[in-house]
Amino acid sequence: MADLEFIEIPKALVQDRPAFSFDIGGTCAKLAYIKAEPTCSAEEGGHSNGKANQTVKIHLSLYTRDDLDNAFDHLQKSMSESGDEWRKGMVTTTGIGGHQFKTRLSEEFGVQTKNVNEMSCFVQAFRFLCQNIPHEQLLMAPSEQGAELMSRMRQQLHDFVETLNSADLIKKEVDLGGFPDPEEISGALETMQTTNDKTEVTFEDMFPCFLVMVGSGQGILLIEKDGSFKIVDGTNKCGRTFLGLGSLLTGAKSFEELIDLANKGDSTAVDEMGSDLTTGQGNDMYSVIPQDMLMFSFGKACKQNIESFNKKDLARALLNIIAMDFVQVVALNAEVHNVQKVYMCGNFVNKAEVMRDEISKIFVQRSGFSVWCSKIEYKFVQHGGFLGAIGALLQTIQKSDGSK
Repeated sequence: MADLEFIEIPKALVQDRPAFSFDIGGTCAKLAYIKAEPTCSAEEGGHSNGKANQTVKIHLSLYTRDDLDNAFDHLQKSMSESGDEWRKGMVTTTGIGGHQFKTRLSEEFGVQTKNVNEMSCFVQAFRFLCQNIPHEQLLMAPSEQGAELMSRMRQQLHDFVETLNSADLIKKEVDLGGFPDPEEISGALETMQTTNDKTEVTFEDMFPCFLVMVGSGQGILLIEKDGSFKIVDGTNKCGRTFLGLGSLLTGAKSFEELIDLANKGDSTAVDEMGSDLTTGQGNDMYSVIPQDMLMFSFGKACKQNIESFNKKDLARALLNIIAMDFVQVVALNAEVHNVQKVYMCGNFVNKAEVMRDEISKIFVQRSGFSVWCSKIEYKFVQHGGFLGAIGALLQTIQKSDGSK
């Protein structure tokens, strides 16, 4: 497998030498390494005085956990270009598989290895990148499809507010506490749009925040301004659950295959929507439920068999459940801990645009029922699936003044 990604960081902050690290999780193995880069003369288009002389390139490669043989082969070939000096340095590993494969790594590469704390790696890498690479390289911009989806969702909620305001009986339901106040929903939507349309923030403005790992499982780290952090919550229902249940429902044998199915699926063929339960007519609290609002996940599967449904639709409905559970855990914890900035990382979001779009959609939907949710500034971290590996690498190459 060729290098999938790379980042360039200031040379002044790290030791410019060949080195590598592994983050082996429950599903994927993430590799970060620095190798000797080919040089060429100025006549050949080299960078004798350019950017290449001020930065160090960290290469990033991703493998499934059961494909470690190819990961090791790829690394051996890449590092062989750098001589043998790198074997004298300490190699850091992290993740649940770092302990399991520690001996094999030491024997195959002839190096000393050290397992380092996974959460510390995530935080160190995130803070380092926040300080030392451009903002547009740090965070992922919304896809064109995602931006259109967000605009449509906001308009639907605005229309919902108009419907509420025009329904006399709704005012009575609001007074009884049975329905959200239309004015609160309207204000929440304006707050959410203003908050998440920001394009530039300073390092100091980013903290305190949640760094949410979205991989095989979900973990929420609260990072304070001074760099201290703690785990506040998480759930075991995330990428690994999606792949496991998805394999049973669809027969898909890989994450990529399952995501491709979900991308092409229509969850409304499996889920019960507002249109399945209400007519949209009348003047009560149920009549104003949007016809395209999700009511019950997998509701149409009751008393049916799996052959009644398209695999693509099942995959999409499953992804929606995982995304909804994810957002609920994040939003509730954000309110409890008074946090308004949320940064999401991990290969379940980094490698699946459909998951990022679904999470964004649910954040907008929840803002109609949670004023606090509308205040959350949520972003997706570029290269976020590699934060563990990058952090482990920084623990061996970062100079003491490399971050605040």
